Amino acid sequence: MKVVIMKAATINNWKPKKLFSCFAFTACIGISLVSTPAAFADKSAKTSTDNKQVQDTQVQNRTVKKKRVRRAQTMRSKIFKKLDKVRELTDANDYIAAAKKLVAMGEIKRNSYEVAMTWNMHAYMHFNQENYSAAAQAYEKILIGKRVPESLVQTTLYSLAKLYLIQQDYKPALETLNKWFALVERPGAEAYVLRAQVNYQLEQYKQALPDIKQALSITLEKGKKPRENWLLMERAVYFQNKDYISMERCLKDLIAFYPSSSSIAQYWVQLSAIYNELGNVDAELATLETAYDQGLLLKESQLVSLAQAMLGKDIPYKSAQIMLQGIKAKTIEESAKNLSLLGDALMLAKEYEHAITIMKKAAELSDSAKDYYKLAQIHTERQEWDQALANVNKAMDKNDPESRFAITVHEARILKGLVLFNMKDLMLAKAEFEIASESMAAKKIADQWLKYIAGEEKRIAFIAGTE
Repeated sequence: MKVVIMKAATINNWKPKKLFSCFAFTACIGISLVSTPAAFADKSAKTSTDNKQVQDTQVQNRTVKKKRVRRAQTMRSKIFKKLDKVRELTDANDYIAAAKKLVAMGEIKRNSYEVAMTWNMHAYMHFNQENYSAAAQAYEKILIGKRVPESLVQTTLYSLAKLYLIQQDYKPALETLNKWFALVERPGAEAYVLRAQVNYQLEQYKQALPDIKQALSITLEKGKKPRENWLLMERAVYFQNKDYISMERCLKDLIAFYPSSSSIAQYWVQLSAIYNELGNVDAELATLETAYDQGLLLKESQLVSLAQAMLGKDIPYKSAQIMLQGIKAKTIEESAKNLSLLGDALMLAKEYEHAITIMKKAAELSDSAKDYYKLAQIHTERQEWDQALANVNKAMDKNDPESRFAITVHEARILKGLVLFNMKDLMLAKAEFEIASESMAAKKIADQWLKYIAGEEKRIAFIAGTE
């Protein structure tokens, strides 16, 4: 038996939309079979029966010999040496010399296997130059060749599919991969992931799901940890399919398998967002709080989101502490928006003095009606009527209905009326409530105040003896 080994080019460790990796050589083996000598009958046999058996045996042997005439093609030593020289030149980045040698080989008479392996080396050279289109064309030449070993067909189809994917030719990539799957008895997990990625790029999310699940199943059955980017692919497919329940499980897997990942904080935040999507507010808050307690929330957006969630769940003190610590650490910017949120938290936590200091800064930075209105509310809580009136007037003067910082005018008039009433200016308070009552949203509470003021006016008149 004669065995000749030739190294063939393949692409390993593919990653989407990047310069992925260089070819690695894999062995392709051509075996030439030598026919076994025919077994002849003893020449000394004299009977006609024996002669007849000898003739039959010879006929059978000739038939067997004919069946064995078709030998597997092999790589001749001189061809192997030439191709190996091309590989050395390619690895040394001497592409001009490598290309010349490949062109020269076109003048040599070669069998179909040698031709296929020559095109394989063309693909290797072009890939190393990042000329993916030319590499793909070389692989296509292999597939249209005659008597190409099935093992080479398989590796060529797989490499060609990756090249199509690199070039974002997703449809031919999928067609080529499907041909490969039809030839392979037990595809590996990576192949399923590759096809899932192609279907994802084609926005065929439902078709991508079975393949990524199969890849993860194969990996887990072997007792291995799924790759992080495979779980990210699964997460992306679930997101596109709006399968938030499955996405919750996938994010938990990412957190469990990769607690030291550079993206671990992102996984926690995304998990909290999924709970929000599922309407599980308690789980959303608990998830963010757990991430915060582990020191994983380092971005301003993450910390502010947690502070807002705390405020929404009526936990103002911790909301304020998160904002204060973030501002102190310079993780959270001391902007008008952030200070306004902090002021809200402090006010609801009844930390009025601190809230006033913060809201004054917020109002100075934003010069908005909303922040002056909040400041007026805090002073009202502290029964500081002069400051409350000054700030509610500023809020009404600066109000712009088109601004996102706009206030509701009838609410401002109700607050102003309340302040004026407590300042014993019943006439002006009454005027504010009368204007506010023109709004259907404020009519009920404004009418209650007007009735109360009317009663108060009668009481004052009675005491004064004018009634």
